[in-house]
Amino acid sequence: MAGRLPATRRRDERGQALVETAIAFPILLLVAVALVQFALFYQAESVVTGAVQDGARVAAAEDSTVGDGVIRTQSLLRAGLGRSAGEVAVEGSDGGETVTIAAQGRLQLILPWLGGASLPLQARSTISKERFRVGPTG
Repeated sequence: MAGRLPATRRRDERGQALVETAIAFPILLLVAVALVQFALFYQAESVVTGAVQDGARVAAAEDSTVGDGVIRTQSLLRAGLGRSAGEVAVEGSDGGETVTIAAQGRLQLILPWLGGASLPLQARSTISKERFRVGPTG
């Protein structure tokens, strides 16, 4: 009987676990949602970066145009981001010896009660054009 608590002490601690759970649960839920949001943002940023790099590579190919690179980038964004891809604008430019594809947009947060808050998504890739030169150089 040495390990038992007095009856008055046990009665005072009644419901303590419920109060601790009520305090800890919202904090744990917020941390879990934040981790999911971070994972979604990281995935979206990776998709945008990869799409821009591949689009620039396509645009830099010898028989391709900047428009081909932009179309490829938009296609990859739709495949990787789904309906969020509509919020990412893609631009391409030809700098003579290089081709640049850039994408910029926003990723909506998963918490609907934050009033349309979003995170920025952007990437840019510049690649030298492929050129096949015949004959002596220089």
